[in-house]
Amino acid sequence: METPQTALICARKQLRVLKPVSIIVACLLLLLPTPSSATKPKAAAKTATQPDTLPSAARRRVLEARPLRLAYYVDDSRALESLPALAQEITVLAPQCFWVDADGFVHGAIPEPLLQLARRLRLPLMPLVINRGFDRGLASTLLRSPQAQERAVTYLAYLAKRDGAVGFQINLENLEPADKKNFTLFVRRAAARLRRDGRLLSVAVVPRFSDADAGRSLSGKYATGEWGAPYDYRALGNAADFLGLMAYDQHGRATAPGPIAGYDWVKEALEYAVRRVPPGKLLLGVPLYGREWIENNQEISSRSLSFQDARTLLARTGRDALWNPEWRSPWFQYRNGTGQHTAWFEDQRSLQEKLRLVRQYRLRGFAAWRLGFEDPDFWRAVTSTFESTDAASMTPAAKAQAPKGSRRSTARSK
Repeated sequence: METPQTALICARKQLRVLKPVSIIVACLLLLLPTPSSATKPKAAAKTATQPDTLPSAARRRVLEARPLRLAYYVDDSRALESLPALAQEITVLAPQCFWVDADGFVHGAIPEPLLQLARRLRLPLMPLVINRGFDRGLASTLLRSPQAQERAVTYLAYLAKRDGAVGFQINLENLEPADKKNFTLFVRRAAARLRRDGRLLSVAVVPRFSDADAGRSLSGKYATGEWGAPYDYRALGNAADFLGLMAYDQHGRATAPGPIAGYDWVKEALEYAVRRVPPGKLLLGVPLYGREWIENNQEISSRSLSFQDARTLLARTGRDALWNPEWRSPWFQYRNGTGQHTAWFEDQRSLQEKLRLVRQYRLRGFAAWRLGFEDPDFWRAVTSTFESTDAASMTPAAKAQAPKGSRRSTARSK
């Protein structure tokens, strides 16, 4: 396969014999950054001259969808096998498959089976680019270097064009609070570069509750915390096409047991966000997963659970899921030889409570983490929550063309 590095060498050799138009193309190749032999991005394994395969319908589908239904994807067989049946329920699929290093080189690739299936299903792709391991030092080095930022932006534009993606989502986390302005600048650069090609940029943001980095919510119950401090909601909302509010991990691997996304916590995060970002640019992040904590002799460990994992545990232990009316989430406990087990998870009922907030606050839509972990009834909850909104937003022509009983949104009916 031809990498940007080999393309660069070939272009230099051929410059003297090319016609003027070809020289321009070759010069563009020279602008593509060349990774060192130790950091060649696997993602950049094809020539930059491959034609753009992005259909204009994909961009329209994303821009016109109300609500926009983004589903995150991490490569596994369950998620891949579920896609054909769910393609009409999803506006855009966001695979987590790229990461950027401290020098701005972007590594990774969309798994080939997913790429081919998405093309066959005409399902728009918006891959994530992350700082692998949420490495703070790596991200700081990247964000404090204009050259590294520009290199990363160039790669994102190249990769989106190569793979026919509708755009990218930037998901850099555990950033140094002092890098807030640098991160905003990076987002602005990426958004401007992708828009030149008619592409979109979204940004995943951690919940904040106050403009002060260590401030509390209006109720005083919740604090922003260091993880959320580097996100300037107003500036990022102005720069990006939309923001994904990651309203989950209220309780996580490093905390005591509790809901993944308690209703009141999610609502207060939204209250802060909609006062700084136009609701039409916000996606509410909803968790499709759960977590089990094991407490033994003052030590706590935990693991993530799919909905099916939770159902299996309930069946094995003979327990019934309990409903917490304050957090509007299901949970259960049991004890065995390894200690006290407490599990909180998300089902159709708890997720529908959060989906109603999307309607209540007139948000752009939702972003679900992640495909393959969900209660199968989640998608029925999506339909029942938004079907009246979908019907009201359809043009007369679309309504006339839609089959009776159709529950697809305007964007999916075209």
